[in-house]
Amino acid sequence: MTGTTEPTEAEIKQRAALRRAMPVTRMLDYGMDHWDATHLIDAPVAQPWHQTAVRLAEAQLARAEAAADRDDVETAVACYRRATAALIFAQMAFNTDTATKRTLYRRLARAYQQAAELDTELHVERLSIPFGPGHCTAWLIRRHGDRPDPTVVIVGGQSGWGPAYHKQAEALARRGLATVLLEAPGQGETRLLRGLVLDEHVDQAFSATLDVVQARTGYDGPYGVWGNSFGGLLAARAAVHDRRFGACCVNGADANPRPRPFRTASEQAQALLGVGTDDEVAAVFRTLWLDPAADQTAAAVLVLHGGADPLVTLDQQKVFLDLSAQPTLRVWEDGEHTIYNHSDERTEFACDWFRSELR
Repeated sequence: MTGTTEPTEAEIKQRAALRRAMPVTRMLDYGMDHWDATHLIDAPVAQPWHQTAVRLAEAQLARAEAAADRDDVETAVACYRRATAALIFAQMAFNTDTATKRTLYRRLARAYQQAAELDTELHVERLSIPFGPGHCTAWLIRRHGDRPDPTVVIVGGQSGWGPAYHKQAEALARRGLATVLLEAPGQGETRLLRGLVLDEHVDQAFSATLDVVQARTGYDGPYGVWGNSFGGLLAARAAVHDRRFGACCVNGADANPRPRPFRTASEQAQALLGVGTDDEVAAVFRTLWLDPAADQTAAAVLVLHGGADPLVTLDQQKVFLDLSAQPTLRVWEDGEHTIYNHSDERTEFACDWFRSELR
């Protein structure tokens, strides 16, 4: 066809890397519409990933606005959340903190806020957690009413943050538990818009989050903490260092992480920590390692593992079991990283476990 060019080998490799990092199963887990997810994954290489995702988000935003104008608030909320998910995957096209990534993250946060403002089933409240020289962004999600529900703090890893875990918060709410979607130092708005990066003091951000939640709701524990991917290490560290955590779920993490020899992982880790080399990444990671001989928690620990996880082995995850006198392991033999391909079953299993432990 006239005016078209074949994609370069570099463009083909980049698109393949994006598809590996963001499979359809992950998109659905984060709340994206199925048609949107398959359309994004199948988009021609010539169409920039983030632009395709933005167009999908804009279509959902238009539907949301039209539904809101008709007072069909349920549809509006659903479309705003699907738009949020599409924008999550749009900004993931950039591993480093570009102006475009920041703009896309502002847009996804705004879409998530628009859903919150209309939601008649859940109370979704934006929190600002004082930490170090600034603040961490978080979202408190609970049923409408003033009761102080048991609360689970959910945290992501190097690329999935905050609103990406709304479906998990919905599942917890159906079981009478509240959720805090925390964007820890190095993650989401906390890094992109507030400039806080992750270091060995990250445990204190979780403690500060509990302080804010207790002051806001009156709930004084025990709390749960649920970490996905690299966030599983952060969750375990939080449970080791703050006895208010009574239950900890680790989903797809390495207790002793090291820099990975892949460009995407390297760039994401450097951005997370605010450093410029893999040697610096290794040095900071080393301060986060957990050793059961020295690190113990009174919390019950649940480890979720996917047998087909290309990033984390079962042996790397078993270390977390030795941190607690109350360990539980659940393995999906064909499970992808963080069990994307069994996300409903995974979430139900973990939420039932939290309800049992915290109630």
